[in-house]
Amino acid sequence: MIQRIFFLFFLTVILTACASLPEPEGFLYQELQTKPFALASWARIGQEGLPLRIYIEGDGFAWVNAYTPSTDPTPSELMVLDMAQRDPSANVVYLARPCQFIMPRSCRVYYWTNGRFDSNVIGAEAEAVRRLAAQYKAPKVELIGYSGGATVALLAALRLPEVSKVYTVAGVLDHKEWTAYHEDSSLNGSLNPADYKDRLAKIPQTHFVGGADKNVPVSLTESFVYSLNNDQAELIIVPNASHNTGWVGIWPRLIRPIN
Repeated sequence: MIQRIFFLFFLTVILTACASLPEPEGFLYQELQTKPFALASWARIGQEGLPLRIYIEGDGFAWVNAYTPSTDPTPSELMVLDMAQRDPSANVVYLARPCQFIMPRSCRVYYWTNGRFDSNVIGAEAEAVRRLAAQYKAPKVELIGYSGGATVALLAALRLPEVSKVYTVAGVLDHKEWTAYHEDSSLNGSLNPADYKDRLAKIPQTHFVGGADKNVPVSLTESFVYSLNNDQAELIIVPNASHNTGWVGIWPRLIRPIN
């Protein structure tokens, strides 16, 4: 009886997630099977064979409050998807994080809390990027990561020679410094971009940070960018933007088409 109840609960969770999938105009949904997660994605492809830009979602609704993790990390706001829709590039993909929108059996709370940047998470996202690039015959790929998605984008880029540039928006670039700043517990089990600065310094990157962002303040982004000691790493401060406001409306003026 207990097993049956669990199965019905699990099935209900899956059906609920599937029923609530967004339908952005001009984008087609695709579920990407990776190891060990199925990842939700939406793509707007104008012409195969052109460069591809992929947006990686943030941590989503990871916590109910400071002490209680959520049971579903699907983002409650679709700011990153809205930004992807406003991107002027021909080929654009929005890529969710593990357990967002769909909940495969491999999901557990660890993967959107302490293990949100676990090697399995980074591996799955990198595999999804690689498959998307092959599917659309993209000669090169750019990644855009928001908040915790910036961490994923940087770490995935280390595994993907086809990535030509990484953009971050309000990005958590060194989660050890970030958790220390907020006096939070460290993310045990998570990889950290700051541990790979020598390799990351070789990747062209632009980091957007909001001047009014209290979650990821300018000082943290500046510290990471300057520590790379690389003229290919650009820092752009958007004065009136906070962590999750002030980005969508001005995004077409901040980002150029990939070519």
